[in-house]
Amino acid sequence: MNPINCLFFIVFWFCINPPLVFANDIPELAAAQLKSVGDKIYQNETGSNPDHLIAWNNGEAFVSLGLGHFIWFPKDTDSPFTETFPSLLQYLQAQNVAIPTWLQQTQHCPWQTKQDFTGAKNSKQMQELSSLLASTFEHQVAFIYQRMRRSLPLMLAGVDNVKIQSVVTTRFQALAATELGMYSLIDYVNFKGEGISDSEKYNKQGWGLLQVLLNMQLDTQNQHFAFAQACDAMLTRRVKNSPQKQIEQNWLAGWRKRCGTYSNIN
Repeated sequence: MNPINCLFFIVFWFCINPPLVFANDIPELAAAQLKSVGDKIYQNETGSNPDHLIAWNNGEAFVSLGLGHFIWFPKDTDSPFTETFPSLLQYLQAQNVAIPTWLQQTQHCPWQTKQDFTGAKNSKQMQELSSLLASTFEHQVAFIYQRMRRSLPLMLAGVDNVKIQSVVTTRFQALAATELGMYSLIDYVNFKGEGISDSEKYNKQGWGLLQVLLNMQLDTQNQHFAFAQACDAMLTRRVKNSPQKQIEQNWLAGWRKRCGTYSNIN
């Protein structure tokens, strides 16, 4: 192959097979910026109340833990949602954080029902879990940030259409280039996921970050408002499609308030 044909082939290849975007293509956040994001997530998930670092919400079959309300399933739980607390534990251990022995030895939440959970409120296990969560805020925020940094290549890998890949990449990177957009991406991925899990869909329609990015209306709106509006729309659609609509309808007002923070950082 002569040099001209070789060059043409290379250009053509990358046009039809654009390279994935990796974590090192996303701007790094300084420690103070990460703390600011963590404070906002803590407010969003718990109202900044340490008593809510361990919660079992009505209508849910699992416990929610930490400033990001990471999901932890009891054994044999059938849920469409992505479990995240075991991954946090692995991350903490990789960072040489001391983990209570019982947490190292169990994969599943030890409380099978909300009644069991409530009855164990003053147990040693609950006290040790509370202490771990209250003392590892910095690590929890770093874990959430790491998930966001990995989300773009995961989303692109699940999309076949090159034009759609380009739209997702462009919108993601534009948001990641601003302080408000970075917070929005980090919070929403933790809040509602990447949007790539087949199980996290009602009526075959998801509500994660991928769906939000694809549904942003940018013709007459700035990107932050467009992102907030798309989040609102996807979560409203989720409730409309939900098999437990009456329960999720009660959460929608709080979800919408959270979406509003993506267009106003104050």
